[in-house]
Amino acid sequence: MLDLAFLAALLGALGGAAAYAGAWLGCLNERNGNVLSEKAKRAVIAFGGGALIGAVGLVLVPHGLEIQPLWLGASSFVAGGLVFLMLDKWLHSTGTPVSQLVALNLDFVPEAIVVGAVIGGNLPMAIFLTVILVAQNLPEGFGAYVEVRKAHQSFVRRNILRIMALAIVIGPLAALLGYSFFAMQSTALGTIMTFCAGGIIYLVFDDVAPEAHKQGDWAPAFGAVLGFSVALIGYGLTG
Repeated sequence: MLDLAFLAALLGALGGAAAYAGAWLGCLNERNGNVLSEKAKRAVIAFGGGALIGAVGLVLVPHGLEIQPLWLGASSFVAGGLVFLMLDKWLHSTGTPVSQLVALNLDFVPEAIVVGAVIGGNLPMAIFLTVILVAQNLPEGFGAYVEVRKAHQSFVRRNILRIMALAIVIGPLAALLGYSFFAMQSTALGTIMTFCAGGIIYLVFDDVAPEAHKQGDWAPAFGAVLGFSVALIGYGLTG
């Protein structure tokens, strides 16, 4: 049991370290005169978006629907998108220098909880989810650093990196929470999975694919959540 708890903490730390490493890459790019082109930056962020969609379609939604009623899965999915929409609007309205860093952790923490919850019953799934976490947090950390520096030049580089370093601590704590309090087949875990999935779909269409809507318009991204929920219900009825 101790070995699994240690492994859960280690996997959570890897996810957090990826976010920190992404911020460092953003810092190094800035120090070296922004050697990466805008196209390269968008490609890095889009890679993270693809990893997020993969986690939703291959793990979070299929397994989440297996361990909860369809009505609860669909409801929690839409609720996740709605909650992330409201949080996104609030973060944009406050204009605080750490808003993008907070947004990063809003999807990282629940996913780390899921990693810890599944590790005892399905180790390969936990490892796969960790790979997804690393793949999404690296470009998200990079993007968060770039956006914070662009919006708030007065915010010192080392302060951003210090805040990002907290992810290395937050990840293991979230994974241990999942390991200690959630069982592999619990309805609560399934609800967390579909809730996170709805939030992720919103974030992908709002942040990773901004060209799909006008700046400051949240309706199209939430429309993507509703559209995915239709497919989710169809999968639940026929799968």
